[in-house]
Amino acid sequence: MVRSLLLGALAAALLPTCQAQELISASDAQEDARALYEGLQAAHYDLYVNTPKPVFDQYYQELQDRLDDGPITPSAFHAALQRFAAHAHIAHTRIEGFNPGFLDYMSDEALVFPLGFEVREGEVIITQAPTGSSVRPGDRIMMLEGASNADWLARLTRNISADTPALAYSQMQGMELYYIWLEYGPRPRFTLELEDAAGVRRQVELDAVPMAALSDGEGVERIDLSGRDARMLTGDIAYLRPGPFYNTAAQTPQEAYDPEALAAYTAFIDDAFEDFIDQGAQALILDVRDNPGGDNSWSDPVISWFADRPFRFASEFRIRVSEQTTASNQARIDAAPGGPSSTSQMLADLYDSAPNGETVSFELPYAHPREGRRFDGAVYALVDRRSFSNAVSVGAIVQDYGFGAVIGEASTDMTTTLGAMEQFTLPHSGIVAGYPKALIIRPNGDTHTHPLEPDVRLPGPRLGDQGDVMLDAAIAHIERQGR
Repeated sequence: MVRSLLLGALAAALLPTCQAQELISASDAQEDARALYEGLQAAHYDLYVNTPKPVFDQYYQELQDRLDDGPITPSAFHAALQRFAAHAHIAHTRIEGFNPGFLDYMSDEALVFPLGFEVREGEVIITQAPTGSSVRPGDRIMMLEGASNADWLARLTRNISADTPALAYSQMQGMELYYIWLEYGPRPRFTLELEDAAGVRRQVELDAVPMAALSDGEGVERIDLSGRDARMLTGDIAYLRPGPFYNTAAQTPQEAYDPEALAAYTAFIDDAFEDFIDQGAQALILDVRDNPGGDNSWSDPVISWFADRPFRFASEFRIRVSEQTTASNQARIDAAPGGPSSTSQMLADLYDSAPNGETVSFELPYAHPREGRRFDGAVYALVDRRSFSNAVSVGAIVQDYGFGAVIGEASTDMTTTLGAMEQFTLPHSGIVAGYPKALIIRPNGDTHTHPLEPDVRLPGPRLGDQGDVMLDAAIAHIERQGR
C-alpha cells in the first residue's frame, strides 16, 4: 500500500497531458500561457475570489518573463502552468494530467524519494520507510534538504490546486514521491532532520530507492478503501462502501460515466439494499472515506434508497456562460455513444439562451425516493479528510435533508464550492486546463465555503492502530444509540 494512490492513479489516468517531447519555442509557450490566462478569465466562475486580480496579473507577468528566456521542455512548461493555475487557490483550477517528464521517468528502476509521510495537525509524520534503514514509521520530519517543514512543504504544495493548506496536504497523501520529484528532481540521496517519539533529533542521509522496491518498505498498513463493498457488519448494522461515483474501469474520459457501467453499478446498489432489508438491518453505515467523488447520477441511486423526500445535491447551481464551457459541453454531447444526456442537452439549451460572460442559474432536477421497497433504518454517512468532491456532497445531502447523520472527521474539501469542471486545450502544447464553471451551493443554502463538519466526531487513524479504528468507533456509536 506504500504508494497505492499514485500507482493506481497512473494506471487509471483518464486525463490527457502534454505528450510532445520536443522543446516548445518561447513564442509558442508565451501564446499558450496567454491562452491559459485569457481562457480562465473568460470561463472561470470566479477566478479572483481568493487571489485578487492585480496579484494574479503579477504572477502572469512573471510567467511570461520566464518564458521569454527561450525554448522550454514540455515537463518544465507543464509545471510552470500548473503552478500558475494553483495561484487561484481553488481545487478545480488546474492543469490536467501528470507532468510528462514524470511519466517518462517512471520505471521499475527509477530512483524515487524513499519515504511516505502525511501532514497532520502541524506535524510531518513518516508512514513508510525502507526496510533496514534507521528511520521508523512514526518519526517526524523536521527538515528536508536543509529547509524547514514550512519551506519545503510550501515548495511541494505550490504544485497543488487547493482552497486551503489542509486540502493540499490531503491531496498530496499517497502522492508524496511525485511532488518531491517535481521540486527536487531525480537525485541519488536525500538529507533529512528527524525527531523520534522521545523528542531526540538526528540528521540522516537516505538513498533514493528504485520504484520497484517501494512495496518492500516497512510502514503502516493502511485500510484499503478503494473498492466497492456491501455486507452486514453485525446482525443489525449494514455496511455499504459505494466507491467512486464513476466507472472505475474507464480508459477514457468519455467512458467515466458510461450508461452501461452506471446500470451495472445501480444493480450492485439495488442488490445490496435488497439484501440489507432481507437480513433485517436497522442501521446503515454509508462509507465515503477516501472517496474521490464523481457524478451525482451515480450517487443519487444510493440516496434514493433511504430518502424520504425529493432531494438534489445543491440548492443553487450558478453557471458562468462562456465559449469554452459551451464547447466543452458540446464535446461531451458529441462523444456520447447513445446520444446526449438530458442534462448535457439542457445545459446546451441554456448556453444558447444567454450571452457569454453572463451568470445564469441552472435549475437542477430533483431526484426522488425510489418506488417500492426502501431502507427505513438509521443512516450514518462516514466521512474523513480524504472525502472529496461528490463524496462531500453525499454527506451534505444526508445532513441537510435530515436523511441521517454524518460521522467521522471533517472533510478538507468544501461543501459550498466552485466546481462542475470543464476543460479547454492550449493550441500549441496540447496541455489541457480544467476550471470550475459553477458555484455549487450546498442543499441548506449556506453560501459560505467551509468543509463538511460531522454531527459526531470519531477518532481518525493513528500510527500503530490495528484494524479500521474509525469504522469500529462508528459501530460502537451506533450500538450506543440503540440502532
